[in-house]
Amino acid sequence: MPTTFTGLVLLVVLLLPGLTFVVIRERRGSERRPTPFRETGAVVFCSVLTELVTLGLFAAARALMPDLTPDVGRLVREGWSYVRDQYAQLGWWASGLLLFSCTLAAVVAAIIGKRPHASAMSAWWVMFDSWFPGEDPIVGCVLEDGSYIEGRQASFNVSSDDSPDRDLVLVEPLKYRAPGATEVQTFPWGAACISARRIVTMFVSYPRPEPEAAGAAATQGSAPAAS
Repeated sequence: MPTTFTGLVLLVVLLLPGLTFVVIRERRGSERRPTPFRETGAVVFCSVLTELVTLGLFAAARALMPDLTPDVGRLVREGWSYVRDQYAQLGWWASGLLLFSCTLAAVVAAIIGKRPHASAMSAWWVMFDSWFPGEDPIVGCVLEDGSYIEGRQASFNVSSDDSPDRDLVLVEPLKYRAPGATEVQTFPWGAACISARRIVTMFVSYPRPEPEAAGAAATQGSAPAAS
């Protein structure tokens, strides 16, 4: 850990892009629980990579616009003397480069974080997001007491662990069958929260394409080519 204020600032600057990447990835994809070593490695690797790209772009800008960019050579030779003379320019450029690095990390996380690797997916993630992303399927659950509840999936725990300590939220139209009953009844409520610990079997029905759209697609596919 840094023991000076300057060291603390440098640590934040170095790790902020990687931390941005990890936070965005977790919010857009399946929640994973890597080891502290892997998590730290991801933060450091992403920070170094994005900052190298940013420094490369700054070097190109320095070559094209030497009068509008800080003089890195003078900064190295003169140190704090040059910083005191050009603190405003250095401050704006340092803030801009750090913001660009964080933005680049966030964009990369948004692109690759939505589709985690299959090894990091839970069964719920596969059924509710991986196979038909963007859909809200109809879900039916047989519970351990023999009852049955059905509704449209509204929310689910995105943890990559198939743990019983999580919940599934279903919204109307809700249907319910009491234990020992034979018929499913409409349930006059807006939403239901079901504990994964109580679910024995889960059925998922995905939306099917509209008949008119399917017919139009079939017609287009079978239309003869113009001579």
